[in-house]
Amino acid sequence: MTILHIDFETYSACELKDRGLHNYATDPTTGVHCMAFAFDDEAISCVDADEMNVGTLWRIDEHVKAGGLVYAHNAAFELAIWNGVCVPRYGWPELKPEQVRCTMAMAYAMSLPGALANAAPALGIEQRKDQAGARVMMQLAKPKSFEDGWTGEQCPACGGYGERYSKEYDHDASCPDCGGTGDRYGKKAIFWTPADDPAKFEELYAYCRQDVEVERALHHRLMELSDYEQKIWRLDYKINQRGIQVDLESIDKAIALVEAEKKRLNAEMLRVTGGVVGSCTEVQLLVKWIRTQGVEIKGLAKADVLDALSGELPPAVEAALRLRKEAAKSSTAKLIAMKERASADGRVRGIHQYHGAATGRWAGRGIQAQNFPRPRPGMKPEHIDDVIANLHQRDYIDMMYGPTMDAMADTLRGMLTAPRGKELTAIDFSAIEARVLAWLAGEEKVLDIFRTHGKIYEHAAAGIYHVPMDRVTKDQRQIGKVAVLALGYGGGVGAFQSMARVYGVKVPDDEADDIKKAWREAHPNIVHYWYDLERAAIAAIRQGGKHSAGACGRQCTFVKNGSFLWCQLPSKRVLCYPYPKIAERETPWGEMKEAVHFMAVNGTTNKWEETSTYGGSLSENVTQAVARDLLADALLRLDAAGYDIVMHIHDEAVMEIETTCDNDTLERVEKLMSETPAWAAGLPVSAEGWRAKRYRK
Repeated sequence: MTILHIDFETYSACELKDRGLHNYATDPTTGVHCMAFAFDDEAISCVDADEMNVGTLWRIDEHVKAGGLVYAHNAAFELAIWNGVCVPRYGWPELKPEQVRCTMAMAYAMSLPGALANAAPALGIEQRKDQAGARVMMQLAKPKSFEDGWTGEQCPACGGYGERYSKEYDHDASCPDCGGTGDRYGKKAIFWTPADDPAKFEELYAYCRQDVEVERALHHRLMELSDYEQKIWRLDYKINQRGIQVDLESIDKAIALVEAEKKRLNAEMLRVTGGVVGSCTEVQLLVKWIRTQGVEIKGLAKADVLDALSGELPPAVEAALRLRKEAAKSSTAKLIAMKERASADGRVRGIHQYHGAATGRWAGRGIQAQNFPRPRPGMKPEHIDDVIANLHQRDYIDMMYGPTMDAMADTLRGMLTAPRGKELTAIDFSAIEARVLAWLAGEEKVLDIFRTHGKIYEHAAAGIYHVPMDRVTKDQRQIGKVAVLALGYGGGVGAFQSMARVYGVKVPDDEADDIKKAWREAHPNIVHYWYDLERAAIAAIRQGGKHSAGACGRQCTFVKNGSFLWCQLPSKRVLCYPYPKIAERETPWGEMKEAVHFMAVNGTTNKWEETSTYGGSLSENVTQAVARDLLADALLRLDAAGYDIVMHIHDEAVMEIETTCDNDTLERVEKLMSETPAWAAGLPVSAEGWRAKRYRK
């Protein structure tokens, strides 16, 4: 079967990184400098803007019209440019998502770096991305200059567009429809052309051809997505294209309030530090000032500030740290991202990255909805609605829900909303990781809890404190909750205490160690599962062949093939550990122990480097991977049933439904979400949801 490899080089006055792919591809200033392409292993061709008509590219035209496959790296970009620019401007045939294959998705699925420049060397491919050409590409992708005169742009405020925007404006001219003003209304972007610098454009064409060369070589080394995973990729594209509505009016008010509050906090910082520190963001200066007050502090990371505030401090230092804590909220960046990435219809698109984590889970992009801060305890949905309704009254918000910056962080979820005539419906798996881990390990006592009353935190507390479940106190239940969330993957005192801080639980380290021991004693099959996974992985690397771990019918199977260690899940999907080997690693208690080492992208530094794993971490990998497969399966069912999925976060699916939908809609959606595929027989899955105008937690 013939396949087509392609790569575009584009230009625009729209900032892709800030505005997002949908806005970039639909912006009137966006165009194509060139496209490189090749069929199968044939020679690579490159056409410039003057050669983009269908007549010149007759073979591509026929291939796409016949339903032929098109491969690209980060194919969502090529798909957007093809349909958003080339179809209307050059008369190209529509390229359907079903025809597209993404080598970046394949790389992610093999736990390789996503960027083309990093994926190729990670696989030892000789062809490399042209880094010098990349610098030329970045230059030619942006406007060469701006000139006075017509802009030909949509008004970014109201979305107006047409003949009236083509007349000459002064620099401070206003939009004829909404009155918006600014340089964008009086300047026209002038872009680079081959006549401006022929040599640079030759470099650009060579760079584009090289990208196709590298992408094609990468494709030869990558494992294709399964038909099922290709369906998931297409659904991911569909959800990203649909996007979710944001409340732009409230976002503008919130941004103004946050900026005003920052100025107030900075002025207060200047006062409490005696004129030394003029801004809450002057971290090094603030640390130095704190030390001059006789207080030793490591830094101003969140954990450092919280630890310092838990002790006795001079009043001025305590006040300064509380100001720093308040000003460090990420509300402003999130709000600005929502505003910048909203399209003319008020929807934010492209917020999910398929297979962004090695387990197959999605990663957040753009507004990063996956890491929105949770509202503070006691902040109910009606309180958040009240804050949003009173964004013009800072004193009221501070009095009723303050501190103000905390209240703004609480509202972030509420800025995601449903359009007129619709509501959001969100369905969340209940304690899915605890259920999946117990199912994989065959911890039937825990599964029976989920099959009956579901009081897993009380059950954990009863095991820890050796009391009947009906005698568990409120405080003991909270300890049980922390234990369930922190200890399932081999975590010790450190893991328990980290989770305890999240839930406001305070216990001494020696008590935390006793809790850990009691929890492990009450969950022997889970503890054995950690070691069984580690033994199976080591055996697969050292001895070859297949080695399994887990309860009968739910096993995960390790096998080393070539340069990769594969772990087949009960769903038959595989996790990948590149370039595995057995080497010693130091345990947290100081002993040296044999462990699985492999190459991975460091989540903190984004570098491709050697790392190691152990049984608890492997159990976390497979548990989260199985939970992801359950969510993916549920998303397909919901989509097939006609529900418009606008977002999914962790183990939750969010849909738009008509406000006129009957009261049984929520129950039907919960039932769809709770269905288990055949491979998950015996896994008790439960899901609960809500309906509301605004998104919430």
